[in-house]
Amino acid sequence: MLVQVEPGYARALAGLRRVLEQRNSLLKQIAAGQAGNGGQGVLDAWNKELVQVGSEIAAARARAVLELAPEAARCHAEIASGEGLEIRYEGPPENLAEAVNNSLAEDLRRGSTSVGPHRDDLVVLLEGREARSYGSQGQQRTAVVSLKLAEAAVIQARTGERPVLLLDDVLSELDGERRAALLAEVAAGGQVIITAVEAGPFPPDLIAKAMVWTVAEGKIEACG
Repeated sequence: MLVQVEPGYARALAGLRRVLEQRNSLLKQIAAGQAGNGGQGVLDAWNKELVQVGSEIAAARARAVLELAPEAARCHAEIASGEGLEIRYEGPPENLAEAVNNSLAEDLRRGSTSVGPHRDDLVVLLEGREARSYGSQGQQRTAVVSLKLAEAAVIQARTGERPVLLLDDVLSELDGERRAALLAEVAAGGQVIITAVEAGPFPPDLIAKAMVWTVAEGKIEACG
């Protein structure tokens, strides 16, 4: 999402990939005694760039989560009969420069970079408990869909254009109440492409307004 709406984010990601590749290679050389006398100076330069680009990426992600959180919570409550959803961004340490310096011994031992935005995580909580550990398949699927709907809302708010949503077989793991609520939620938005193994979950009024295709034996045919 951020690549679409955050100026400079794609450049920052490319910069991070370059820094990690070069820094990890240098760490292995230093650990093997192959970096020469200038190895530490080069490592200091990569550390500085890691802190700069890492801080930029982390700040963009934190801003995005602040925008996503209320909309994701609203969507999830609508679909899941009021169930509470919270998203939490777990980014790098606040003092990234200090953390990078303190991790040097471990990084040399592992030959890789242990601190930075590549280690970030997005934690999803349902009623205060981690969805990935305690949520059912239906709850986890609903949470993912709620996040996608929130992303679409943020993209629209930032760009003025509603993105096309692709929901690939999202109904199969939802109960009837959640399916109906999800379909009502997406029907109120922009263009949506939904795949499903059967038409049963879709109400007749929604099918009447939609373009429907079937896929059978490798052939795609329009219905109606």
